[in-house]
Amino acid sequence: MELYADIILPVPLQQLFTYGIPAELVSSVIPGVRVYVPFGRGRHLTGIVASVHKNKPTEYQTKEIISVLDGETPMVLPYQLKLIEWISRYYLCAPGDVMKVLLPGGLRPEAKNAQTAYKPKTECFVRISGRWETAHPDTVLEELKKHPKQQDILRKYYELSGFNHNDNGYKPVSKRLLQEQIESKSALQTVLKNNYLELYNVEIGRLPQYRGKLVEPYSLTPVQQEAFEGIKDSFKDKNISLLYGVTSSGKTEIYIKLIKEQLEQGKQVLYLLPEIALTTQIMHRLQQVFGDKLCIYHSNCADNIRAEIWQHQLSDNPFQLILGARSAVMLPFRDLGLVIVDEEHETAYKQEDPAPRYNARNVAIIMASMCKAKTLLGSATPSFESFANAVWEKYGFITLNQRYNNVELPDVQVVDIAEMQKKKYMQGLFSPQMTEAVREALQSGEQVILFHNRRGYSGTVECKECGRVQKCNCCDVSLTYHKNSDMAVCHYCGRKYKVEHICPECGSQNIVERGYGTERVAEQLNLLIPEAKIAIMDSDTSKNRYEDIIRDFQDGITNVLIGTQMISKGFDFDNVSTVGVLQADSMMNLPDFRAAERTYQLIAQVTGRAGRRQKRGKVILQTRQPEHEAIKQLEANSYRAFFNNQMEERHLFAYPPYSRITTIKLKGKYANKVEAVAESLCCILRKLFGKDSILGPDAPIVSKVNMLHIRNIIMKIDHKINYIQTRQMIDYALSCIKTEIQNQDIRISFDVDPL
Repeated sequence: MELYADIILPVPLQQLFTYGIPAELVSSVIPGVRVYVPFGRGRHLTGIVASVHKNKPTEYQTKEIISVLDGETPMVLPYQLKLIEWISRYYLCAPGDVMKVLLPGGLRPEAKNAQTAYKPKTECFVRISGRWETAHPDTVLEELKKHPKQQDILRKYYELSGFNHNDNGYKPVSKRLLQEQIESKSALQTVLKNNYLELYNVEIGRLPQYRGKLVEPYSLTPVQQEAFEGIKDSFKDKNISLLYGVTSSGKTEIYIKLIKEQLEQGKQVLYLLPEIALTTQIMHRLQQVFGDKLCIYHSNCADNIRAEIWQHQLSDNPFQLILGARSAVMLPFRDLGLVIVDEEHETAYKQEDPAPRYNARNVAIIMASMCKAKTLLGSATPSFESFANAVWEKYGFITLNQRYNNVELPDVQVVDIAEMQKKKYMQGLFSPQMTEAVREALQSGEQVILFHNRRGYSGTVECKECGRVQKCNCCDVSLTYHKNSDMAVCHYCGRKYKVEHICPECGSQNIVERGYGTERVAEQLNLLIPEAKIAIMDSDTSKNRYEDIIRDFQDGITNVLIGTQMISKGFDFDNVSTVGVLQADSMMNLPDFRAAERTYQLIAQVTGRAGRRQKRGKVILQTRQPEHEAIKQLEANSYRAFFNNQMEERHLFAYPPYSRITTIKLKGKYANKVEAVAESLCCILRKLFGKDSILGPDAPIVSKVNMLHIRNIIMKIDHKINYIQTRQMIDYALSCIKTEIQNQDIRISFDVDPL
């Protein structure tokens, strides 16, 4: 009887690939195992078996599986196969794209030596060779009496192995340790050559072990205990609950108690955070309580470490608590009890490029349901979608409106910088109120956080005479000036250019920088307050330096932290008394229905870093729109009122959560061809989904990236149309213009639930 396997391969094609199963591999090929297969001419790939069946393909000749890479335990669990299928369907991407995100690179090799792509970390040890294993040490030493250097090596080995006081045999002795204790390395080679000692390798693993002392979790306050009980009660009726707690209310301690209960029941817990930098800070707190039960997993981990963690999770003794960023949701769990998604509103949970453009929060919810686990979402500024689901009683809803130890929420002072500039009170980028607040905090031995959501030194480099702005040659975007490197950088394609000091259009040398970023903020603050010890935290300055920047600020080595949205994501700094927001309305004017929501979330989160222990914090909010709804509600700390106002607008225009949005992005070398294909696709989609559901095609703000012109189509899909129907209708629309897409060399990508 011939058997066939449908296999997921890491290629951007929508279908699975069917291969024949050789007779000798029939018992080994089961769903979830990795297999090595031929693909194309001379190419071999690692794939995952999705299913086994007897249906021989009729339209092509099947090739056979070369080998099976797993033993008795499949590398991918059954629920993960279902998860791959769900992500592929919902996010309109290929199963192979999901596979590449799911499996660490070391577990999906494409070379001929696929079996050995992941190499366990080993250490070389020495031992007595077989022919001398039962001999007494004195006998062996007597054999070497004419070779004193070799004799000394054997004597040192016996000493290190504890022969004289170890009745159970020899202790392991590493080659490295023995070499450190002897004088002649050449003599050691002779001893090995003459077969008195022999080498062997031991797998030691790459995962670090916690060496510190364990502590008991902090006792919960009455308010925290009430929230804790509320969460447990909500889980009796709901699988998903939202914990809406103000900043510094002690949500982490509630999480710890929930985790402890799950671990005592033998369950596993996944704790998701939006940023790797934040993972570092929370890790130390969790390690103090859970020790080696905790494992850290994120994309910055070395590939071999990620592969080792994956295999450890499939063992009989997996980690009970996984702390990680977005990619941690893909790990295998055998007995998952709880998923915690902290700062659930964060856009960092959404993968942008490449596909799959999934949201880890939503995937975590689906994954938890597949594992029959509960999901807890937590935030001080929840996403409108999650908050609406809680208000509509789809989710459990628990509130925590009181800060730890009854500390008051920060005093928010709004400063109209347009008025300050008119009266010539501004000191560069700083209002008198902000300068004074920073100076007072530093004089009191306290720390300051300054938030500005733009990196670099200035936003543009412009000729003052003719108005020419230096732009990227490959993208339709102005370059950002970075003073530290004296380069103009494109933040879309990453290309760097020399700064133009003479205008190529008019020859003028009157070149000025417009706008400002974190570098300029630091420069001006240093001039105003020279005693400030400044650190910058953004994606330019803090690559691979998250831990150092955070540690220096925690230890007081620096006392002013200037950063972008990276500093708004749940950090807990004891000594921060003052927070300054330099341009609160910079994002409110973006042409995006989420602009006000994102502005409120970002600023509310960063202001929450102020005054987190015994002292009330101070926030200086600089804006040109002090009467804007978001600013007013921030000042009053009224998220609920802000939510209600915005939801009226969302309902009026059928924006999420009243619909689902999918953006179709078309890219090509020629703008007119991209426009024509986009128009054709729009016509078909309007017939399928309705005229009012399709917006576009339209050029985005940045309409050319990497020499490719872009057009966007926005689909507002009614909740009555499920994601399977949506996929079918979009696939049909694409099939209608398949020839046109191929002839014009148009690339099409999908972004479901864009942020």
